[in-house]
Amino acid sequence: MDDAAHTESPHPREFNTAEIGAIARLYRGEVYRSTIWRTRLDNTTNWAVVTTGIALLATFSSTDASPLPLVLVGLRVIVFLLFEVRRYRYFNVWRARARLIETDFYAPMLGGEGVRFESGWNELLAHDYRAPDYHISFARAVGRRFRRN
Repeated sequence: MDDAAHTESPHPREFNTAEIGAIARLYRGEVYRSTIWRTRLDNTTNWAVVTTGIALLATFSSTDASPLPLVLVGLRVIVFLLFEVRRYRYFNVWRARARLIETDFYAPMLGGEGVRFESGWNELLAHDYRAPDYHISFARAVGRRFRRN
């Protein structure tokens, strides 16, 4: 037998209509998940702002008031930051997947270039679904959330 007959093309065939529909649904799902996790991030930030406001009000309400509420709320804000970092790491997974589909699937298709496989975006996305993992370290997520807030 000829070896050339058994070697596959380095680039798979183009997507058919059903596959493009499935990718569109996948994209909608990823955008929805990132939106939900983004809302959860906003909730945590709101909790931190409200509790800090209450602590400031309690601490500065009179000259005899104790500074203890500020200390306790400071610790609570650190806990909120840790919650937010965990949530941000999840949000970043969904956001990165949606962005990959936007830049490497939709953008070339809308630009008239057709879907390209040379960049390996489809293999990267498939690997991310087979072996999901965070795309950002805990320390980097702390930095981003700290700067953002």
